[in-house]
Amino acid sequence: MKALRLSELREVLQGAAFAAWWADLSRANGELKHATDRRQDLLAQAELMELRSELVQRAAMDAFSDAGTAEEAQARLGADAQELENRALGLVGLHEEQRFKTSDLWYRLGGLERNLEETREPQARLQLERQLPGLQQEDQKRDRLWAEVEETWARSFERSLLAHERGDEARRIRKEAERLFKEADERRQRARQLKGEADAAAREEATAAKRCVQLLDRAGQEFGCVHGQRFLYWRHRDDQRAAFAVPLFADVEGYNVELKALAVYTVGPVRGVAFLEPAREGLAPTVQEGDRRFDEYLLGPRQGVRRGGEGPGPAGAGTP
Repeated sequence: MKALRLSELREVLQGAAFAAWWADLSRANGELKHATDRRQDLLAQAELMELRSELVQRAAMDAFSDAGTAEEAQARLGADAQELENRALGLVGLHEEQRFKTSDLWYRLGGLERNLEETREPQARLQLERQLPGLQQEDQKRDRLWAEVEETWARSFERSLLAHERGDEARRIRKEAERLFKEADERRQRARQLKGEADAAAREEATAAKRCVQLLDRAGQEFGCVHGQRFLYWRHRDDQRAAFAVPLFADVEGYNVELKALAVYTVGPVRGVAFLEPAREGLAPTVQEGDRRFDEYLLGPRQGVRRGGEGPGPAGAGTP
């Protein structure tokens, strides 16, 4: 690490070689950030797509379950309709038997009425009056049987209609479930594609990161500095207790002073960049003075305002 005066360091920073190096580093850092952001975005999209695929898969499975329920209801209603249809057919047979029986009774009653008209015998009238209520009851039984036949047919028809509707519902649900399964598969494929793109972005990120490291190493060779990830350092020629730190970034709030990229700051070996002083010509602040300013920075009411009611200004600026 070279030892330079502040004026010499500023000449280095303002030189064409450093400007070209800085342009290369800025470009590499931009490529690194772009690749990092792209990788993170692609991974987030892939995770979201996988989650959506799982949700759609579950919806498809639920739909298939609902289709099965609808098919079970269709089968149950269809069985009920068939059972009612069979019962109606049985009642039709009973009705036909009752109709034949009633017709026979009416036929015999008609014979009695003709006999009564011909003979005018009281005995024939009495017999006719005794048989008439029974015949009326048989008629009513026949009518009730037919009414029950019609009611049973109606209920069978209703069950059949409902069975067909549940069958239609099951077909629609299964069709929707198949669509959802297809969508879930497409989302899984898209997630795999996004992960592949994220892997490519990760390779670009690694290449850009390697390029940044190479440029930082080149800075050490060309400009005689020691580099970290965010600062370049040179020894202070006029003060063995101090060094110059040059940030490669800007930061408004993260340090005790507002940092500007490529500005020059003075640091000591005890606290390093934890406490920075804007570089000035001549000797750096003494250890005791630096400690006092560091305490003011840590214990002060807020950054940029001195303790004891002094006016605003960057912490550590000037002599207390």
